[in-house]
Amino acid sequence: HHPQAFYATYFTTRAGDFDAHLILQGPQTLKERFQEIERKGNGATAKEKSVAGLLEVVLESLARGISFLPVDLYESDPKTFLITSTGLLPPLIGLQGLGEAAAESIMDARREGPFTSVEDLRRRTRLTKTVIEILEEHGALATLPAQDQLTLF
Repeated sequence: HHPQAFYATYFTTRAGDFDAHLILQGPQTLKERFQEIERKGNGATAKEKSVAGLLEVVLESLARGISFLPVDLYESDPKTFLITSTGLLPPLIGLQGLGEAAAESIMDARREGPFTSVEDLRRRTRLTKTVIEILEEHGALATLPAQDQLTLF
């Protein structure tokens, strides 16, 4: 009776396998990735089989009109999917390569106030260059300037 709550709970339990960047590429890309894994049959790794099961449920939720939002630096929970009026908001760990420690670090730092730049984010969270690149690739840092440097001219 509450499909968004069901899917939010389901995906939260599988957040480590969730790939928010892939999910936002649309149903056709998801179907292609699912079929690619299925073609491997017994040659697919345990991780790939887990991803295939997850993709199947994502496609089902999309068919039911439930959408997914991009991971948000300020709004996404570190580990839990959130229900919003416009769709499900993946957690920070929903980005492949961004672990729990980095997600918790982001949450702790954002409690201190907004980030003024990518440089400020890195300084306050001690995120690795790789994690910063993952956030940039996903578009989560699009509103932040690279540095806090002021332009005088």
